[in-house]
Amino acid sequence: MTGIRVYHGFRSPYSRLGLHMLARAGLSAELIPFTGPPEGHKFDDPAANRLKLSYYLLDAPRMTMRLGLPIQPPNPFEVDMTAANRAAAAAELEGKGLAFAIAVSDARWGKGRDISDLSVLEKCAEEAGWDRARIGAAQEDGDVVAAMQRHRDTIAEDGVFGVPFAVMGARKYWGHDRFHILAEDAGV
Repeated sequence: MTGIRVYHGFRSPYSRLGLHMLARAGLSAELIPFTGPPEGHKFDDPAANRLKLSYYLLDAPRMTMRLGLPIQPPNPFEVDMTAANRAAAAAELEGKGLAFAIAVSDARWGKGRDISDLSVLEKCAEEAGWDRARIGAAQEDGDVVAAMQRHRDTIAEDGVFGVPFAVMGARKYWGHDRFHILAEDAGV
């Protein structure tokens, strides 16, 4: 482990790009599902700002195509990410974090699938080489609940306000377009 923490969120197409860049660079990192900014800090939802949303709808496909990835907007867009986040935390605990996070991000942003559906997450687990039965088990797993609480603490400690967001020592990198700098700084 290189001492890198990467915060990702399945709601963000940019987070998907960051995960792919991480994998392509061969970087090893602790993956942490982003469950919102630290307590007391507002989440600036890009979909709530008309001007930002307009740009987002132009830029996200452009950046996705630059990485050679398919894009299909998720339907429905607003879904409960709890099950996916718990499964991602479990996958990370079991050494399948990056493969699973990419599979879920690709299901949502590359295939337009509803990742609140446990059967979709089970398919993602299979694609990641992880036991599909772990999806249901992760939803009630005490170790996963404890990991999710630790994640809330590290989100606050690291001052994470959006995704993708990486931390390596005292250095912070926000946005997938900074991940090439992360890779350089990590010596890759």
